[in-house]
Amino acid sequence: MNMSPQPHDVLGWTIVAGGAVVTLWAIGFAVWATLRPGEDDPGHPKRLILKDDR
Repeated sequence: MNMSPQPHDVLGWTIVAGGAVVTLWAIGFAVWATLRPGEDDPGHPKRLILKDDR
């Protein structure tokens, strides 16, 4: 009995490639959102840590 995977398993390679694409997209989006968050409102809750009264 041979338990090694088949060399031409299209479904397996499709799943691996899809997972790689999703992972790379998630990493790219996390970097983009970190560098350019898009919150320009001075009253945004994330800006509370920048106030001098703390």
